Amino acid sequence: MHKILFICLIAIIVIFQYQLRLGHGGATSNIRVKQLIAQQNAINAKLIERNSLMEIKIAALKGSTDSIEARSRSELNLVKPGEMLILLPGSDLNLTLGKK
Repeated sequence: MHKILFICLIAIIVIFQYQLRLGHGGATSNIRVKQLIAQQNAINAKLIERNSLMEIKIAALKGSTDSIEARSRSELNLVKPGEMLILLPGSDLNLTLGKK
């Protein structure tokens, strides 16, 4: 009787250990989830950097009509051959034309 009880207890312990290490929510599952979180954090960091660059570009476009003109001319290839489009920092088309 004691041998059967001992074998049953050993079997239960083995089953619990299997579930703890390899089952759903176990140690290996936890390691995989941590790896996925690390990968997603790397992707998120790249996206945050891209978004901050886009915010800077948008702020520059909202702040100056010269920026809008320069970007539209360069994207639409409206720069004549031999012409150079130069933007000076702090310059604004409204200030040079005297408009408010």
